[in-house]
Amino acid sequence: MTTAQKKACRRMRLNVIAVLVIVAVALAAAAAANALGSADDARTAVIQDADGNTFTMPLSQDDVLTVASSAGTNVIEVQAGKVRVSEADCPNQDCVEQGWISKAGQQIVCLPHKLVVNITDEDAASTYDVVGQ
Repeated sequence: MTTAQKKACRRMRLNVIAVLVIVAVALAAAAAANALGSADDARTAVIQDADGNTFTMPLSQDDVLTVASSAGTNVIEVQAGKVRVSEADCPNQDCVEQGWISKAGQQIVCLPHKLVVNITDEDAASTYDVVGQ
């Protein structure tokens, strides 16, 4: 094998290795993007009110829901993959002050209205190991 053939063979190997690395990086990026997209799509806010009604709001789409129960009225807002109680007619406003939540297992509670907002995720377990009562 001549020197020119050896150089051509080495160049060919380097090109093959470069292509394999590029393909591997592209596949890893696609898998990561898919995992992030499916996690966002699977998260849902589950709202339970004092009258036993249950409402669901996917965190993948912005929305506003007014929940009027026998205990009072709360406005639930979903925006950019997060949820919060934006308004309430309860006296202490603790539920409004809790702010935005976005992870599976987190919740907002309005004790005067007996309202609970839980985030569930069909694709992932809760980020909490233990929940105390």
